[in-house]
Amino acid sequence: MATGAKYYHSCINCGGINTDTRNEKGLPCEKCLEDDHLTENVFELLKGRGLLKDYQIYWNFHQSYKMFEKFFELIFHKPMTGYQRTWARRFLLSKSFTLVAPTGVGKTTFGLVASLFSALHGKKSALVFPTISLAQQSFEKLNQFKSKIKNADAIRILLFNSSMTKSEKEEFEQRFLSQDFEILIVSSQFISKRKDVLSKMFFNLVFVDDVDAILKSSKNIDTLLQMIGFSEDEIEKATERLKNKNKENGQNTNLNTLKDKGMLIVSSATAKPQGLKPLLFRELLGFEIGRFTFNIRNITNIRIKKKSREKLLEIINILKDGILLFVNTEEEGKEIVKFLAENGVKIGTTWSNFDEEFELFKEGKLNVICGVSSYYGKLIRGIDLPERIKYCIFWETPSFRFSVDMDKAPRFVLERVFVEYLEDHPKLKEYFKNVETLQTEKLRQLVLKYISAESYNKIVQEIFSHLKITDDGKLVIPDVPTYIQGSGRTSRMFGMRLTKGVSILFEEDDTIFESLKSRLMFLLDEEWMDESEANFESLMVEVEESRKSRNEGFNVNDTKSRLMIVESPTKADTISKFLEKASTRRYGKLSVYESITPEGILLITASKGHVYDLETKKGLHGVEFHDGKFIPYYNSIKRCTKCYTQFTDELDSCPKCASNTIDDKKEILKTLRELALEVDEVLIATDPDVEGEKISWDISQYIKPANSNTKRIEMHEITRYGLDSALKNPRQFNTNLVKSQIVRRIEDRWVGFELSSKLQENFQSYNLSAGRVQSTILGWIVEREKEYAKSERTFTMLKLENGYNLEIEGEEECKRVKAEVVDQKIEEIPAPAPFSTSSLLSLASQKLNLGVQQIMEILQFLFEHGFITYHRTDSTRISVTGQNIARMFLEKVGKKELFLPRNFGDEGAHEAIRPVKPISPEELKELVYEKYAQGVSQNHIKVYQLIFNRFLSSQMKNPKVLFQKVCFKIADKEIVKDIPVKIEEEGWLHFLSMQIYPLFENKDYSVTDRRSYKKHTIQLYTQASLIDEMKQKNIGRPSTYAKMVETLFKRGYVFEDSFRRIRATSLGKKVYSYLSLKYGEYVNEQTTRELEKLMDIVEEGKRDYQEILSELFNDLKNLLEN
Repeated sequence: MATGAKYYHSCINCGGINTDTRNEKGLPCEKCLEDDHLTENVFELLKGRGLLKDYQIYWNFHQSYKMFEKFFELIFHKPMTGYQRTWARRFLLSKSFTLVAPTGVGKTTFGLVASLFSALHGKKSALVFPTISLAQQSFEKLNQFKSKIKNADAIRILLFNSSMTKSEKEEFEQRFLSQDFEILIVSSQFISKRKDVLSKMFFNLVFVDDVDAILKSSKNIDTLLQMIGFSEDEIEKATERLKNKNKENGQNTNLNTLKDKGMLIVSSATAKPQGLKPLLFRELLGFEIGRFTFNIRNITNIRIKKKSREKLLEIINILKDGILLFVNTEEEGKEIVKFLAENGVKIGTTWSNFDEEFELFKEGKLNVICGVSSYYGKLIRGIDLPERIKYCIFWETPSFRFSVDMDKAPRFVLERVFVEYLEDHPKLKEYFKNVETLQTEKLRQLVLKYISAESYNKIVQEIFSHLKITDDGKLVIPDVPTYIQGSGRTSRMFGMRLTKGVSILFEEDDTIFESLKSRLMFLLDEEWMDESEANFESLMVEVEESRKSRNEGFNVNDTKSRLMIVESPTKADTISKFLEKASTRRYGKLSVYESITPEGILLITASKGHVYDLETKKGLHGVEFHDGKFIPYYNSIKRCTKCYTQFTDELDSCPKCASNTIDDKKEILKTLRELALEVDEVLIATDPDVEGEKISWDISQYIKPANSNTKRIEMHEITRYGLDSALKNPRQFNTNLVKSQIVRRIEDRWVGFELSSKLQENFQSYNLSAGRVQSTILGWIVEREKEYAKSERTFTMLKLENGYNLEIEGEEECKRVKAEVVDQKIEEIPAPAPFSTSSLLSLASQKLNLGVQQIMEILQFLFEHGFITYHRTDSTRISVTGQNIARMFLEKVGKKELFLPRNFGDEGAHEAIRPVKPISPEELKELVYEKYAQGVSQNHIKVYQLIFNRFLSSQMKNPKVLFQKVCFKIADKEIVKDIPVKIEEEGWLHFLSMQIYPLFENKDYSVTDRRSYKKHTIQLYTQASLIDEMKQKNIGRPSTYAKMVETLFKRGYVFEDSFRRIRATSLGKKVYSYLSLKYGEYVNEQTTRELEKLMDIVEEGKRDYQEILSELFNDLKNLLEN
C-alpha cells in the first residue's frame, strides 16, 4: 500500500510530480490523466487528450518488444531464452553491448534475427564472422529464416565468399559498392582488407560473432566504429582522452547523444583485450569487451591427512576415470607416475608428448593425466573439458617458500616485521610513516640497524604464527590461485549446467592445510571435509549426473535477467568481484557490472546513496495539507560541485555560492529507469534497515512505472552466502517502515527548520542548527559539566606490596594496610553479548581513541568489503550461521571443547555485528599482505579484532574464576572488595582478558607507594559514554548515533579536551540556554523519547502515520505559529 507522498520528476509521461500511489500502478500524474483507476489503454487516453509525451517512448519500446518476440517465435516456434530477452531489449533500445553468456544459448542466432528484424524496418546490418565457412553457414540460416516470414522476400542479403567465381565476385563488388543490400555478411579478414570502403558506409547494426579475431588489428576497431557513424575526428579525440588517462568516460552513452549512431553488438572475448584501442568501445559506446567468466563452483574439497602412494592408488582406483593429478615438481611426478603405471593405472603426463597424451585422455584412452601444480602449468589454465575432467588430486598443497633470514627475506617479510616493531616504538613510528614506499634494500638496512636478531626471530614467529616455518627457515604460504584454478577444472559450465567436481588434497601438515583452508574460505566461501566424512560413492553419482546431458533437466527459458541496485559503488564492486564480472558498462556516472549466475544475467549498480529528500518550498517545509491529509513532497537531491552544498529545491544555481555546476540525482534515476527496461526483474538491495527501506522505496518510484516487476531484497552480509540468501528471498516493500521514516523526516524538518531559523535569527549566524535529538544531547553535555564541577573530591591511591592498587576517598598517610579475607568462592562469569552498534561505538571509541564517526566509516568499509555483518543494528542475536562460524574457528585452533552456542535474542531479521567468516585478525593481516584483501588499514584490523574477539567469546563456555572478598582496614575505615585472584577454567577469557591479582592472605600489607589527588566522582562525557547514554535512554537510533555527535562538533557547540572528554563551548552553552528557556518543551529528553516510541508504533503498523503527523502538528502549533 502506497503512502500518498509525491515525487518530483517521477511521472512517466511529463516528468512532473506524481504520487507514489500512481507510480505503483504505472500511471502518469493526475495532470496527464485524472482518473487513477484507468490502468488500461493509458496510451490511447493520453493521445486522445493531446497530452502524450514521454509515455510514447515506453509504449513504443514495449510494442517493439512484443513485435520482436512474435517475430522470433514465428521463426523458431519457441520463445526466446532469458539471455535473448535481455539482448532483444538492449537492441530495441539501440544500445551497443557485449553478448556475455555460456555456449548454447543462442548468441549467433540472436545476431541473425536482429539483422533480419532491422532489415524489415528498412535498416542496414553488417554481420562479421571469424571464418568464411561460418559466414556461409549464417547466410544459409538467414535465407531459411526469411522463408518463414511474410514480406521478407525483398530483403537483400549479400555474402562475401573467397571461393566465388570471377563473375560472382564482380557481381558482389558491384552490389557492395552501390550498397545493394540490407544485410552484409563478411569475415573478419574482409573488414581488414576493405576498411577504406567500409569506413565510408553507415550501418544501423554491426554484429561481430567473434571479437577475438577483430581485436587482432587495432585498425579493425576504428573501422567498426566508423561503420556505425563515428568520424575519424571523434575516434582520434577519444583516443587522446584515453592516452591522457581522462577519467570522464562514458559521457556519450545515453540514447540522446548516440541517436545518430548505429549499434555495435559483439560476442564475448575469450582472452582479456589488450592495449588502448579496445577501450574506445567504453569511451564512445559505454561498454567494455566482456569475457564469459563464471566464478561459481560446485566442488567438494576433501583432505587426506596420511600421504602415501598406496593411498593415492586406492583413491584413483575408487574414482576410476577423469582425473587430473597435480604434483609440486616434475621429478617427484615422474616417480609417482611410474608407481601408478606399474600398478595398472592408465596415466599420461604434461612433460612428455602432452598434446598427444591429452588427446588420449580426451578420448578416454587414459584415465589420469599428471602435471605440475604451477599457476601457468598446462593442466592448471586454459583447459575446459567438463565432460571428461571430473576429479583432481593434489599430492601436496601448492605453495610458495620464502626465506625468513634477515639477509634473504623478501620485502613483504621485512615490511611486516618492521611495521610490527614500530608499533612498540612510537617515536620511530612517527619518523617512518610510509614504510611501504621504502626501497627493499633500504628497508633491510633499517631492520638490521634497529632490530636485534633475537627480537627479529621473535617477531617473525609471532606475526607468522598461522603459517608454517620449516626447520631450515622457510616460510610456507599456500598458492591459493593455483589451487583454485586447478580444482576449478572439475566444475565448469556444460551447456547450461554447472558440473559437479571433487578435489582431493593430500596434506599432512595441519598448519599448511589450515592456511589454505582459511584463504579458500575468504575467497570462495568453500569448506572442507575429512576423508572419514566423504562418501565417495554418493559423490561419484553426483559427478556423473551433472554430466549426463548438456541441458538435460534444465530449461534455458527459466533463465532471467535481473538488475540489482545497491547504495554504494564499493558494495557493487565487492559483489561483482566475488561473482567475477563478465562485462562493465558506463552510463553517465554509473558503472554497471554484468555477471553470469546459474539463474541468468545479473546487472549490479549503485544509486550512490539517497536519491530523494523533502523539498523546502511546498507547504510547511515540504509538506502540504490537503483533504485532511499531510502530503510530503520529495525532490531529487542536488549537490553543488563547487562548494558541496546539498539541496532539493528546483533551482538553476547553488543557493550558497551561485555556481551552476550541479550534480542532480535525477540523472542517476533516469539511468536506473533506462536500465530497468533491459531486465525481467529489478531488485533493490539498499541497507537492511528503516533508512534503507525508504531509499529503496524512493528508487522504486522512478523505476516501477517502467518495470512493474520491482522488488526489495536485503543483504545482511556482503558475501556469496549473503547474496544467495537475498536473491532467493525477494519481497514486496514494507510500507510501514517507509511511513515510519517519513514521519521521522517530517518531524526532523518541522522542528529542525523552525528551531534552526529562530537560532540563526537570534544569533545572526546561518551555521547554527537545532533539532530534538541534537539539542537534547547538547543539554546533557551542558548539564553534565555543571554536575562535574560540583563533584570534586580528594582520593588516595595506595600501592600494596603485592602490587594491588587500593583507592580510598580522602587523604591517607598510612604505611600499612590490614587485609582480611572474609570469603572466597569460584564464580562463573557470563559471556558478554556480541556487539550492537551502540556497544561497539562505545568500546571502540574508548579502547582505540577513535571518534565515533571515524568508527562508523571503518564499520561501513568492513561491511561493504564482506568482513562483517550489517553494522547499524540494535540486535545482539546470533544466527545458526554465526554460531557455525564460531564452531569452525574454535575447531581450527584446537579449542572445540570451549564452544557453547548462544542466540542472545529471539529469531528475527537482524543480527549482532559479527565476522562473516572464521578468519582471525591475524589471518586478515596475512590476507592484506598477500594482496587478497585491499584497502585494509591498521585501524580496520583493530576494530575487526574487537568484533571478532567479542563474537567468539559470546559463543564459548563461561570461565570460572576464584574471587576473594577482602576487607581492607585503614585506621577507622573498612573497604570491602571482590578481587579476582585465579582463573580456574579459561572459557571465553581465551579471547578477552581479565586482570588477575595475587592471592591475599590475612595479614598487614606494607604500602610501597602513596599518591593523593583530586578527582571528580561524576565524569564528563566522552564520545563512548555519550553513545551509551543515547542507547540507554532510547534517544536516536543506530544509524544516527555517530551523526548526531558529529553535528555537535561541526556546529561548534562542543569540543574535546586533551583527555578526549566532551565539553560545551561558550556558543553551545548559549544555544542550549536559549532553546531550553524558550522552547524547552520541544528539546527535552522525555518528549524526544516519546517520539521514538511513536516511530516504533508506525513501524509495527499499529497506527496510521497520518494520525501521528496530525498529533505532531498540533503539538508543534505554538512553535510553528510563532
